[in-house]
Amino acid sequence: RSVGPSSVAWPQPFARDFPLGPRQPRRECPSSIDPTLSPTVLVAGAMTASSIFVAGSPVEAFQDELWRKVRVMDGVPGNFLEHPSVVGEFKPGGGKGGDLMAFTTCGRYIIKEIKGDHQSLLTVARSYCERILQGNTLLCKIYLHYRDPSSDKTYMVMGNILSHKGPWVGLYDLKGCADDKTLIANGRKIKVVNKRIWNVHLWCGQCAWTDDRVVYYQGKVAARGLSVTLTDEQRESVMERLKLDTAWLSGNNLMDYSLLVAMCRVRMEDLDQDAAASWARRAPPSELRFPLIHRQGKKDVMLVYIGIIDFLQQWTGAKQIAMCLKFAERNKATIPPAPYAQRFLDHFSAKMSGGAVPLELAEETDDSEGPLAVRFYSCSSFQDLEHPKNGIESSAVEILDNKALAETQVEVKRRSQDAHCMGCFAGLLRR
Repeated sequence: RSVGPSSVAWPQPFARDFPLGPRQPRRECPSSIDPTLSPTVLVAGAMTASSIFVAGSPVEAFQDELWRKVRVMDGVPGNFLEHPSVVGEFKPGGGKGGDLMAFTTCGRYIIKEIKGDHQSLLTVARSYCERILQGNTLLCKIYLHYRDPSSDKTYMVMGNILSHKGPWVGLYDLKGCADDKTLIANGRKIKVVNKRIWNVHLWCGQCAWTDDRVVYYQGKVAARGLSVTLTDEQRESVMERLKLDTAWLSGNNLMDYSLLVAMCRVRMEDLDQDAAASWARRAPPSELRFPLIHRQGKKDVMLVYIGIIDFLQQWTGAKQIAMCLKFAERNKATIPPAPYAQRFLDHFSAKMSGGAVPLELAEETDDSEGPLAVRFYSCSSFQDLEHPKNGIESSAVEILDNKALAETQVEVKRRSQDAHCMGCFAGLLRR
């Protein structure tokens, strides 16, 4: 049968989570523990192209002598997709191309249909695997590139860095330009409502915007002003990897990639029972494991995921034409690889700050939200939402002077009164 869309439903609350990043604590898929499966494929290093199965069907693997090395490095079993029930339901990934995505039932891997990026992946595969094997990278991990003979569609299999299901304080797709956007804010998934040329009514002023478009726009504004706070050591490690990765991306003629940033706040008392956090805390000093963890008051900690995704767009003649057609667009994503990489590095160098309190240090502050806390309300109902003190900064949030701020609430007006309100995104902090 086809190893494309199946009838197995993905159990996570948000179908669009994101792949990227280094090895995670093991979450067993059925294929990695089923004793009835062929023992010859349990060792990834011994696997051949003819022995690769996805959801019980044989597939044609591309350049698997390269991808096998990445699987071996991360301890991914050779039959990690072999079991018929391992692949969840395929759904649109939410990107511009409409490619389908599915999660494995264990949640550890993501299978994505690739169309235009197929040739690009073939071109950069060897260089990419060499970069991954060097370590010190934020690039999304790719474990397999294959074609389904029954449907003639091509797919790639990636690791899912998001070991937690949420609720997310914030989940962002960032490029350091006008295409930055918020995907989830304070546990709420943001519906994408793009202002395409054929959506004529969206160009007639904000009075014609739907509620979903208003919230999506607010999310874009908040994402552009986002600043992420890490510990000093974490920031240094992240920036070192970001510099190496942008140099590799530029050297391979790649652009239009994103930095996926996700934050989850948990109680200190629950940290020891959190398998992903415990695994990250055991990392040696030279290794950067996700989630990154820092204190957030006496009783909470912040878990932060960071990584580079969607990096298979090559700079082609079609992209050059698109850049010319977008001549009136400021700070656009469609620019050549070298300036794209430099802008990407410069932007996040400025937007990532140190100073967060490491988990190992005692917190001297009290449990109050402090003078810089901002309460916020729902745009649609004025409902007071729980405020997450999250260590994230946003210049999009209007901050009053410190003396008055402690007694100030950011009240959101209805869209008809103020289309620029930032109510859904105002629970962010700034120094």
